[in-house]
Amino acid sequence: MRGRKPVSHAAKGTVFLHTLAAFNCIMNHSTSKILHILDAFLDFFLLLGAYEVSSLLRMHSPWGEAFWWVDVARFRPLALVYAAAIILIYIAQGEYRTFKRRGLVRELAKALLGNLGGFALAATILYVFQLSQFSRLLLVYYYLLSSVVITVKRLLLHRISLWYAKRRHIIARVLLVGNGNLALRYYNDVVKGKDVSAEYAGYAAQNPVVELPNYLGTVADLHKILESTRITHIVIAEETQNRSELLQITAIAENYGIKVSVIPVYSDFLSSRTMDNTVNGLYVIDLKMQENCDIMGVNIVVTDMDKTMTLLESQLEQWRGKYICVANVHTTVTAHEDAEYRYIQNHAVMALPDGGPLSQFSRRQGYAAAQRVTGPDLMKQVLAVSAEKGWRHYFYGSTPETLQLLRKKVEERYPGVVISGMMSPPFREMTPQEDAQAVAEINATKPDFVWVGLGAPKQERWMAAHEERVQALMIGVGAAFDYEAGNIKRAPMWMQKHNLEWLYRLMQDPKRLFHRYLKTNVKYLLWTWRSGE
Repeated sequence: MRGRKPVSHAAKGTVFLHTLAAFNCIMNHSTSKILHILDAFLDFFLLLGAYEVSSLLRMHSPWGEAFWWVDVARFRPLALVYAAAIILIYIAQGEYRTFKRRGLVRELAKALLGNLGGFALAATILYVFQLSQFSRLLLVYYYLLSSVVITVKRLLLHRISLWYAKRRHIIARVLLVGNGNLALRYYNDVVKGKDVSAEYAGYAAQNPVVELPNYLGTVADLHKILESTRITHIVIAEETQNRSELLQITAIAENYGIKVSVIPVYSDFLSSRTMDNTVNGLYVIDLKMQENCDIMGVNIVVTDMDKTMTLLESQLEQWRGKYICVANVHTTVTAHEDAEYRYIQNHAVMALPDGGPLSQFSRRQGYAAAQRVTGPDLMKQVLAVSAEKGWRHYFYGSTPETLQLLRKKVEERYPGVVISGMMSPPFREMTPQEDAQAVAEINATKPDFVWVGLGAPKQERWMAAHEERVQALMIGVGAAFDYEAGNIKRAPMWMQKHNLEWLYRLMQDPKRLFHRYLKTNVKYLLWTWRSGE
């Protein structure tokens, strides 16, 4: 039988190096808890190894009395306690939340500071049990050596993983947006400063500058740049930051699955609560078009009207066949108690905060940009720009009389808007044949938006049941048809601003709404009280 070719020691070493690099590279670019736990165990065993080396140093130390292997074994339980205490301290410090390292001096200082807790615990045990002076000298050796070992391990694995990431094209490739002082400062810190956690791909700006290499075009060319150049991270470092441009860049980037960050000049447009401190005092804040706040188990999007409109325009084609929920206290409490309805809400591309208390709760959680976006206001805004955008609309719900009034008002208020169709479904449940016919009629008119006015929770269930069947973006807007048609008057603006629109609605229709508001509003208030809000 033919034997296998023996593997050389050099080859084995190469395989080990690549395996180690791949493992740590994955840890650097992953949030897997299992990998972080493995990293903690690696530190634990390295600390135990440091104890054995420290024991050898103590045995051959010119200071103190004789120290033998039996003493090493006697103090081994103390080493276990020391190592366990240090790992717990590292966990508390957040060392296992990230694998990125900054530099030798900083990492050594962090290790020395973190290991002080284990040192103090071990010293306390020595004092309480009145152990020998020699063991205290061993403890000093152990403290210093363990700090050095952990520092070397962190920096070594960090460097190996970055080398591997670059070689395998895993490392972030950064497109810089801007050509002013902020952009130059970021370029000098990241590229010339040899921060190898990112690779510079080029920059986009109105005009090229001598100080920055590899000009790729203007922001208007962003689609073309992303198609032709491998980019995984866009950093916006413009001196003048236009909010609509920031949203547009973020929306385009998210279509390509690219992370976007900004070096902020102003903070009023930001919704993210995460701030990543970089070298030389620069702050980089991650931007997301969609950030959610969990309210009673429902993912309420953190947004405002401008951001929502930007999202609709940029994502309309991707969201065809999907749906948007417009959430208020009633729907949120209902979803909290009904798992199926909660799934429907969370499965939407967005659950907008129609109710003022929802956006208010989000702001209390630190989402400063959270604002109310109501169904009626959203429908008005979309209709107002539809003639310019060429968007077509279908209205599904309500009564034939209301739809007739709605058509008249929309055509008066929004000249040029295309109403592709309207349908008032029966109040009973439709048969499968009737439903299929209704879907066919809707799709035949080729709408961009299907506005659904069936009332909650019926409209959300209808949209979820017709996901991917109706070839348009469905938005459930509740009583918006009646508001726009003039059947119901909206609350005065001062009541809307003070989250009292529900009270105005209650006065208009007390028989239908009293029980609903009494039940759901009280439950919501109790939930927020229990949540400490």
